[in-house]
Amino acid sequence: MPTRTPIPVARAQRTIASNLDLARRQQRVTVEVLADRAGMSVPTLRRILNEGAGSLENYLRVVRVLGLLDETVQASDPLNTPVGRLRADEDTPKRVRRG
Repeated sequence: MPTRTPIPVARAQRTIASNLDLARRQQRVTVEVLADRAGMSVPTLRRILNEGAGSLENYLRVVRVLGLLDETVQASDPLNTPVGRLRADEDTPKRVRRG
């Protein structure tokens, strides 16, 4: 059974959606052109831009078209976090099991 989306996650979804829509408008790209270039329907793109709803793949398709893919991938790099940098020299396990 799906659980309710945590408030910080919902807030982040809305913020990212708003940021993508702003990037689209700053680049003077219509929703129709962006949807076509991202390989998705206009209603799907509108759900992403207005509601923050959509799959990770569709988000990344939009981000790629807007020229933000490298920055998005870099933002998810664990070595860009304080914990990741501290643990970089340690032996990171391939899997983490319940203890």
